[in-house]
Amino acid sequence: MKRILVIKLSSLGDIAHALPAVRALKERTGVPIDWVVQPEYAPLLACCPDVDRTIEFPRRNFARGFFPFLRALRREKYDAVVDLQGLLKSAWVARLARGKIRVGPAWAREGAHRFYAAQPPKSPGPRRHAVDEAMDVVNLVAPGAGEAPEPKLDFPKGASDDSPGPHVAFAPFSRWATKDWPLEKFAELGRRLVTEMGCQIRVLGGTGDMAQGETLARQIGERARNLCGKTDLPGLCSLLKDMDLLVTVDSGPMHWADAMGVPLVAVFGATDPARTGPYRQRVHVVAKNGLACRPCHSRTCARGDLACLRTLEVETVFQKALSKL
Repeated sequence: MKRILVIKLSSLGDIAHALPAVRALKERTGVPIDWVVQPEYAPLLACCPDVDRTIEFPRRNFARGFFPFLRALRREKYDAVVDLQGLLKSAWVARLARGKIRVGPAWAREGAHRFYAAQPPKSPGPRRHAVDEAMDVVNLVAPGAGEAPEPKLDFPKGASDDSPGPHVAFAPFSRWATKDWPLEKFAELGRRLVTEMGCQIRVLGGTGDMAQGETLARQIGERARNLCGKTDLPGLCSLLKDMDLLVTVDSGPMHWADAMGVPLVAVFGATDPARTGPYRQRVHVVAKNGLACRPCHSRTCARGDLACLRTLEVETVFQKALSKL
């Protein structure tokens, strides 16, 4: 085997799920690995030493960017094309590449399976963690045993923050309202961490979260800073590396923090931590027990009251945070 192509186009958390699979491919074969990804995530892969070349899929400027993308994609011949996305779009990219074999996940959707030479067998029970399912695909190309390896990551060192006290990051924002613990509960948690532990709080998010991040920081007090929209993705990961703890909802920053070994506490609502929780720190998930409706895996709450999040007490999360600090 001389070269492998990996396809995982998005999203932030899903790319983190693919990192152990890429590490396993590198360990088991030692060959160069190229990765097809959307442009906004390419800077993250530049910090992954296992990736030799990044090929950017032009999602937003497809008509203008298709032929340059195709030339880059077909520049090399691949012994294996490993589609870890499992969608029609990613399977189509796999078909365009010059590969001897194409493999994809057992759960592939939208007819993607028609483009693969092989898939792992489907699990008879519930779907397993996304990291383990990616490893199933790797085993088709480079068989091996053991747990998913820790990824290799090399992020630039950020500006040092020498303010006194434990440094705790909050990642309270996701794309689903059914994942987001109420901001007033994050504010209460932040005030308690400041008062009882002398913590410095750093609120993380994207540019679209800046206003809410500023409100949250103001409600916590002078030891809180709003950093929403103030870092690029590698800068976000560099910042996370310097934190003593991350308190987070089910989000991309959670998965990257877990991949880097940053201590975390993860609040879960609609989604299932067995499937998309922090892979190495699943015991540090906090969720409301006793609700028959969770996990519902829905972007909207059928009950209409978001009970899985609104009834999750600050004290529960605070005690879990103390155990990590």
